[in-house]
Formats: sequence, C-alpha cells, structure tokens
Amino acid sequence: MANGTILIVEDDEDLVCMLEYNLSRKGYVTMSALNGPSACRLIEEERPDLILLDIMLPGMDGWQICRIVRNHEQEDISEIPIIMLTALGSAKEKLKGIEMGADDYIPKPFSVKEVLLKVDRLIAREMKKRRLGVAVEKLKARESRQSDFQDMLFHELRNQLVIIGGYSERIAGNHLMTPEKYRHCAGVIKECSHSLNSITEEMLSLARLDTGDYHLPEQHISLEETVRQVISILSRQADEKGILIHFDGAGSLPTLRLNPTAVKIAVSNLLENAIKYSPEGSDVAIRVGLKGGMGPFIEIEDRGPGISAGEREKVFEKYYRGEDVKTETKGTGLGLYISKKLIQSMGGDLLLESNQGSGACFTVAFPLPSVP
Repeated sequence: MANGTILIVEDDEDLVCMLEYNLSRKGYVTMSALNGPSACRLIEEERPDLILLDIMLPGMDGWQICRIVRNHEQEDISEIPIIMLTALGSAKEKLKGIEMGADDYIPKPFSVKEVLLKVDRLIAREMKKRRLGVAVEKLKARESRQSDFQDMLFHELRNQLVIIGGYSERIAGNHLMTPEKYRHCAGVIKECSHSLNSITEEMLSLARLDTGDYHLPEQHISLEETVRQVISILSRQADEKGILIHFDGAGSLPTLRLNPTAVKIAVSNLLENAIKYSPEGSDVAIRVGLKGGMGPFIEIEDRGPGISAGEREKVFEKYYRGEDVKTETKGTGLGLYISKKLIQSMGGDLLLESNQGSGACFTVAFPLPSVP
C-alpha cells in the first residue's frame, strides 16, 4: 500500500526524475508539474498528501503557489504540507517561505536523504492528524448516539406517563366506578409501570454502547401477544376519538427471538401515530402474519391524511414532521425515527406505503427465524 502521494513541482526534469525514483522506492506515489499553472491544476484535481515546491518556476513562482494553497477555501487543500526547494539559500528567503506557510525549507543543492527524511516526517504527522480527526468523528458519533438513546427514552417515558396520568385521574375523579372498571384502570397503570421499568433498563443498556452496534438482549416472544398488549394500553386513547381498532392475528405465527421492549416501543409509536392522525370516528387496522418471502410482519394502517412521495423517506429522519400535520398535531418528530432504529437493530425493517390523502400503511417486517 502506498505511503502517500507526493506532488513534485520543479522545472528541472532531471531533478524530477531523481526525486520520483527515490520517493517511489520509499513507497510513495509521485506526480510532477514543470510549471506553476500545471501545479495548481494537479493540486485542485488530485489533492496530494505533500508538495515538494520549487520557487523559481515558469508561469507562476513557488511563493504564489504556496499562497494559493494556504488561502484555499477547502481545508483538505489549504492544509497540505509544503516543502520549499530553492537555490535561493539566504536566511531571508527561508524566513519568507516559513512566513508564507511552508512547513519546511530545503536549499539547493540538497541531499536526497534529507528530502526523504523530511517527507517521511511530514507525511507521518499528516497521517497522525487524520487518525486524530477520525477518532474525533467517532467520539462525536458516539455522543450523537447517546443523545439519540436519551431522546428515545424520554419520548417513551412521556408516553407511558401520560397514560398513567390519564387512568389515575379517571380513578380519582370517578367515585362510582364499578369494580370491573377499577380493575381495568389499575391493570393498565400496572402494565405501564412495568413497561417504564423495562424501558429504562433497556435504554440504559443501549446508552452504554459506544459503537454502532445496536444489538439488544433477545428472548422468545409472540408478536401477536405483544401487539395485543400495545392495543390494550392505547385503546383508551382510541376510544376518546371514537376510533375503532381492528385486529387481525395470524394464530399460528412462530415465536421470534426479539427484544420485547423494543418491539413494544416501535409498535406503540406506530399505533399512537395512526390514532393521532386518523379522523374521529374512523378505524385503524392492525394485522399480524406471515408474507411469502418476507417473513413475520406487523401492519398498521390508518385513514389519516397520508404522506406524499417527497416525504416518505424524510418521515424517518430525526425530528422531522410533515408539513401538512405539524401545525395541527403536537409531537417531537421522534416516533418513526425511534421505531425504525429499534426495528433495524433487531434485524428487521420498517416500510411505508402511502399516498397523500389516502392514509398510510406501516409494515414492521422481520426475517424468518432460522431452523436449527
């Protein structure tokens, strides 16, 4: 593998050949330019890792080229290391080269060994700087993922607390509640409390990951049973809008190794959106089953305003909210982003079919379980 690309800007062709030969033996890729304009073109097009730059050149001298490089608007060009090569060996000329941004200065006649040592030193410095840049970007990505996990956590915590608050107010404000209704409300509160505890533990585990691996602890679960639990939790929200939830289960679906909390979060977000954006008195359909070639799936179809072709990919972006609905309904724009991230972390995918004005159908698709 090449150690880097060196651009030799020198009008003495014999000297160019000698430098190319010795640099190639050290593992460098070389390019050459015999005048200033050609050098500027190669710098712009090829972006070398280092420039060996003569001062006395036809068309444009080395000082001008150095100034152009250092003032370039693109950082990967403006920071290219430059070694000045010149027969003008006075201290004044050397100082001028350093002031104009050259990294080093070698007077002619020079030792090839000195050139190679200085090239090696500057290339090693440049490679170290790039490695540090990559490390910094990884740290930024890690911080971004941790922020995403916190957003997921707080978004779902808020949803569960709203449900707990609503059922608590219902119990506190209705002194004539029948035992059956009381048990129902208490059961929902208990289920949400358990869900909150589980979600917190899972999200804290996610937040500790410092790589791009979104792997979650898995266990055998029933998709149909999980969806029924989500419907039970959100049924009151649907009742308040007069929305009827139609559920169609598969009946003989095999259990899958998935993370139950992640599945609940994803399906809850999708069903909550379906209820939120559907008109009052309409219905929402949820289907669980197997599709040929796709494996187990969960479909959630609503009668809402639909999603235009231009927004179908954007709706899965963090904080994105559709132009037609963001002024009419409250939300953070995290629900679909969270759902897709969690589903993909379990090897599945979240698909969307919709046309503006005709509702939306979201499909949670998982691969078929492997057979031992």
